[in-house]
Amino acid sequence: MPPSPDASRESQVPLCVDLDGTLILTDLLWEALAQLLRRNPFQLFPVLYWWTRGRAFLKQQLARRVSIDPATLPYKESLLAFLREQKSAGRKLVLATASDRDLALPVASYVGLFDEVLASDGRTNLRGENKLKVLVEKFGERGFDYAGNSRADLAVWRGARLAIVVNAGPALVKQAAECTRPGPAFTMNYSLFGTAKRFLNELLLRSGYLAAIGAGLLLTAAFPKIGVAGFAWIVPGLLLAIAQGKSRGDAFRIGYVAGLAYFLSSLYWLLLIPAAGFPILGWVSLGVFLALYPAVWVWLMAGKIGEGDWLRRTRWSLAGAAAWVALEMVRARLFGGFPWDLLGVSQYRMVPLIQIASVTGVYGVSFLVAWFSLSLFSAARAIFGSPNRRFVWQAEMILPLLTVMGLFIFGFVRAGQGNPPGTTLRVLLVQPGIPQTLIWNANEDEKRFRQLLQMTESALAENENQDSAGPVVQIVDPAKSNSEPGGIRITRPSGKADLLIWPESAVPKMLRYDEATYRAVTGLAQAYQVWLITSSDDAEPALDGSASPDGVDYFNSAFLVTPAGRLADVYHKRKLVIFGEYIPLVQWLPFIKYLTPITGSFTPGNRPVTFELGDRHVNAAPLICFEDAFPGVARKSANDDVDFLVNLTNDGWFGDSAAQWQHLATAVFRAVENNLPLIRCANNGVTCWIDANGRVRDIFRDRTGSVYGVGTMTVDVPVTQAGAGRAPTFYHRHGDWFGWACVVVAALVSVRSKKTA
Repeated sequence: MPPSPDASRESQVPLCVDLDGTLILTDLLWEALAQLLRRNPFQLFPVLYWWTRGRAFLKQQLARRVSIDPATLPYKESLLAFLREQKSAGRKLVLATASDRDLALPVASYVGLFDEVLASDGRTNLRGENKLKVLVEKFGERGFDYAGNSRADLAVWRGARLAIVVNAGPALVKQAAECTRPGPAFTMNYSLFGTAKRFLNELLLRSGYLAAIGAGLLLTAAFPKIGVAGFAWIVPGLLLAIAQGKSRGDAFRIGYVAGLAYFLSSLYWLLLIPAAGFPILGWVSLGVFLALYPAVWVWLMAGKIGEGDWLRRTRWSLAGAAAWVALEMVRARLFGGFPWDLLGVSQYRMVPLIQIASVTGVYGVSFLVAWFSLSLFSAARAIFGSPNRRFVWQAEMILPLLTVMGLFIFGFVRAGQGNPPGTTLRVLLVQPGIPQTLIWNANEDEKRFRQLLQMTESALAENENQDSAGPVVQIVDPAKSNSEPGGIRITRPSGKADLLIWPESAVPKMLRYDEATYRAVTGLAQAYQVWLITSSDDAEPALDGSASPDGVDYFNSAFLVTPAGRLADVYHKRKLVIFGEYIPLVQWLPFIKYLTPITGSFTPGNRPVTFELGDRHVNAAPLICFEDAFPGVARKSANDDVDFLVNLTNDGWFGDSAAQWQHLATAVFRAVENNLPLIRCANNGVTCWIDANGRVRDIFRDRTGSVYGVGTMTVDVPVTQAGAGRAPTFYHRHGDWFGWACVVVAALVSVRSKKTA
């Protein structure tokens, strides 16, 4: 029977079919983008640039870098069946798509139904009006039928004979019918989020990135403020579980994504610096750099994850822990170093456990946590590999469990022994709570300095008049006087303070060169017969060869003032904050100075200094700001004649955030490593003292319970004098011997891994 005239005319009208969302239930742009970013997350930056050149250019660049297997794409099967019928009837089928031609051709070839392919070419994005123009020029007005799925296809349907709606909702079906005569519709099982689901599945699930992000956030939660220390014992093994079965390149990317999630979330407080634009740049740049460390670790360990017999698995887990420590050693030194939130620091409240730091430094705790985590991973693999063997995990965990138990026993004994009796030092700590914006405002210098003096004088006078009834807490009412900021005073047992401490940035002008400031500070110490440790900027003539443009070197400094009102000593900060206190490479790359809000650079000090409190017969080693985050810096400062460490810091840069608590957690290890008390005086928290075993004592809190407030605190600090039987620790005598041993082990593992790769 011959075909009817209508059927004959129908077969003469070409059927043009959209690709993305129509023939396939996804979009090749997003498929290609997911593959590209999965392979290299850093490609996001060129992608953003390509996008500024237009969608056609973006698609062309993606097509040059990504190959998509057509067999893996989800097709609209009901539409395919319809197209096969039309093809059998002799109808011309045209694939008309906004996807790049190089991505569309393999799909057309795989389907095997299309006579012609029209696609984007890097210059023209074949979508909407552009697609209509090409089809009308080729087939004439109303000279083609068109199958599409989106609002962009409405423009094409206005020039088509029939509108065939695929994979869309009722609203689009109705709108298409208003453009031209409706044809068959294929809208069953319509999914609005199908493309997004596949994109996220490819980019996050199949790649392991979503799990990696979760692992990174879990590690952040192990540190203050959240502070669930147990999470740190899970994360290293979890990272390798995510990387299991993947290529070394994929393993590196998993580690990098986890590291990026960890550092960006844990260092969120950098965004609180009150300077427009710069905090975001610094936060992102630092996170992008630091994420390389966990990436390298996962890459290094992913070659043979827990393979072989028990002995090999044990060597693998020990090597993995050594590699983790080796990378922490590098992080603490490369480009000035940033030893912030090392893995072991998460355990700062586990006082018995962290006593091992007196032998190995904080790196020993990091090693223990990483080793335990990798052994836990091996135990989990053994359980899932042999579910019928109930105690198969014991072989994997026996060594780390016994080690942890042994270290707890060692820690209990050491922490229980304490140091021989010595002297007690009564210390008045002042926390002025000065907002960073005021510190930068020279017009406020006189007012804030006057308030500091008045608050200190009031507390000193109060101490002298105390009886021996015990601790006294006094609220300072901000409504009573403009001269006393609101806050709280906590006074311990009665008696005059031996030592007064002000934090970093408390004195706004140069102590040695501003006469009014000098008279006020030295006069205060003399009037109350108290030793004073404070901080201010300092300057000295530049040495020969200095790069100083004006012949003067400027320092962030700590000063010791005697009860006689004399400047006894000065310490110049040695570890400067990059982009906060100095601008690197500015002599060779002058444009870098525009990337930071600071206008000049400090000069680093060249030696530690011991402050001798003569009539009190004790010596202090000053550390400024985040110098107490560096094990080696604190160790060199803690000479054999030092009786306690003192840290002057201004964490007011970061508002009321986790930065202050993370800083405290790091400082705990300097006390344990050197068997010395550490007194911390901060601008807005955490002001406290830490005993020689790492117990945090007498934290200052204002009347609301906040550590970020304003006020003073008097504490009695027991000090075992250097000549009274206090023995230096193994770590103090030998330094980072354990960390360097891990570096050697990691280097050997790396060489062997390269040979067997």
